[in-house]
Amino acid sequence: MMHKLTQCFMQMLCAICLLTCLSACQPDPIERPLFDGNNAFREVERLVAFSPRDAGTPGGHAAAQHIATRLEKLGLSVEIDSFTDTTPEGPKAMMNVLAYLPGRSGDAVILGSHFDTMPGIPDFEGANDSGSSTGVLLELARVLKDQPLQHEIILAFFDGEEGIANFIPGDGLHGSRHYASRLVKEGQLERYRAMILLDMIGDQNLTFTVPANSDPALLKSLIKAARKLNVVEKIMLRPDINIIDDHVPFLAIDIPAIDLIDFHFGSDEMLNDYWHTEEDSLDKLSVESLKISGDITLEMLADLGVFIDL
Repeated sequence: MMHKLTQCFMQMLCAICLLTCLSACQPDPIERPLFDGNNAFREVERLVAFSPRDAGTPGGHAAAQHIATRLEKLGLSVEIDSFTDTTPEGPKAMMNVLAYLPGRSGDAVILGSHFDTMPGIPDFEGANDSGSSTGVLLELARVLKDQPLQHEIILAFFDGEEGIANFIPGDGLHGSRHYASRLVKEGQLERYRAMILLDMIGDQNLTFTVPANSDPALLKSLIKAARKLNVVEKIMLRPDINIIDDHVPFLAIDIPAIDLIDFHFGSDEMLNDYWHTEEDSLDKLSVESLKISGDITLEMLADLGVFIDL
């Protein structure tokens, strides 16, 4: 009897040792690097050095090359998609910059920003419109580059967003319309789970002015993210307005899309008097606002099932 008890004890001890060994051999969970608002601000500073960067101009082309270089330094697969589009001022040669972070499922999520500036404004930096969103996307590229992803992430930096003739047919949204048309030609639209657009998200008094023409499911995801981060007060729903922005071409081809835009950019929280003026400068931006925008985007990606938990 004593022999059997000893044998039983030894078996239990071996089992405990084996479980301990297996537990010790498991890899630690991969943690995402934290989004750094200061890094995002520095990316905005670098981009603003290319000002003005109007679509179809040497400054715009140089800005596109700069963005591509920043992404390549992170080790990402990068494409410059050059195209010519008709504008109210005639044909212009433009450049979208696309970066790809592969996923396992075959599905994809698009994160978008435009980088061009509104023409005809003296001393225009475009620090918030379009520097802030571009800086956040570049910092997101750093955060996401080494993460195991369930769904592919496509970082899309659009040229030619600005409308120069009040968005008459063929005016503005050139880069996003071109890319959406390309996706239609490539087929498999069903694999694109979402398009999240960032625009003017660096204001010191950050308020996401979410327009009616945003996907309802993504709106719920945004609110969920804001609650988790305790920044619900930063969300202002505007069911009374539609905003013409780079998310519109994706809605038109049935890709769920949302516009995360702060359309109250001015000297008072309810005004927009800095928009498209020389007042849109680096001193109007907030590192905290850039970080909130980046963190909300990451939470929305998590809600979309982008990340693999190891």
